[in-house]
Amino acid sequence: MLRASLPLILVLGLSACGKPAPDAAQASPSAPPVPVSVSAARPAPEAQMIKATGSVAFKREIPLSFKVAGKVEGFQVDIADPVTRGQRLARIQVTEVDAQLRAADARVTKARQDLDRLLPLVAKGFVEKARVDAAKSALDTAQADRDAIAFNRGLSEISAPADGVVLARPLEPGQIVPAGTTALVIGDRESGVIVRAGLSDRDVARVGTGNAVELDLPEGRLTGHVTRIAAKSATGTGVFDVEVTLPDAPAYLSSGRIVTLLIAPKPGGAQPPLAVPASAIIEAFGDLATLYVVKADGKGVERRQVKVAGLRGADLLVAAGLAEGERVVSAGGAYLRPDSAIVIAPAGN
Repeated sequence: MLRASLPLILVLGLSACGKPAPDAAQASPSAPPVPVSVSAARPAPEAQMIKATGSVAFKREIPLSFKVAGKVEGFQVDIADPVTRGQRLARIQVTEVDAQLRAADARVTKARQDLDRLLPLVAKGFVEKARVDAAKSALDTAQADRDAIAFNRGLSEISAPADGVVLARPLEPGQIVPAGTTALVIGDRESGVIVRAGLSDRDVARVGTGNAVELDLPEGRLTGHVTRIAAKSATGTGVFDVEVTLPDAPAYLSSGRIVTLLIAPKPGGAQPPLAVPASAIIEAFGDLATLYVVKADGKGVERRQVKVAGLRGADLLVAAGLAEGERVVSAGGAYLRPDSAIVIAPAGN
């Protein structure tokens, strides 16, 4: 029975909390004024900020690979190491490529010798010109093959394309890898730092390029702006990718870090809600709340129902029913009724 009666006790207790004390309810018009604290309704444009979660990245994150297949000889850097433009980073063994290059050189030498033997003979009419043309073509082909192999050998080493930092090193020395396998990923510091976030169709409609963005981090607050908005939503998720540039990003803001963004909406939208302390609520149901609003003379109050836009921390956000600057009872409302006289406590008390 004790368990069954508990909800009823709670309901009765909560109802009693929302009603004035019996003495106050039966107070005569000559009852002394009730001391209350008040707060003025103020605009809350920050409540319209669009909240999103994104990940930090360098604007250019460059995957680097070897042009030829082979065995990884070694790395001169590891993850998180800084690199400078032109610095040698990794090398693949070139024994096989060197053998191919020597063979190509030999083919070029033979093709040139064949052509040199035919040229005097064609001048004397002993050899048809078509054979000379074929020999010239063979020499050109051999030289082209040698140039291609020499080019590939030059890419058996990986050098840093820009100043930056090593973000990933998926390979280890001694691995045998095919051509084109990513060996390192470099973050280009010169390209700048960005944050990529996904917004719903409802939120992305309120965002434009150039809109201000705030990141509130444990290390401090950073500011940026929207630089790119996707023209198409991502397949499967339906979110639109938004790119935010951070012009003064500090070094501690590492790539891959998850951050929370507050994006300012486009100007010219709906008016921001008003904020009052949530302690001003006398009654609430759904998106409606009842408050005590101080009369113009500052000596009395009126009960007023307002439309609620939400809660933000200790503030109640009011969408309609209250004007900017109007004062609401933020403390002491439980002891009031519509005809009560009030005395406003000085600020800070």
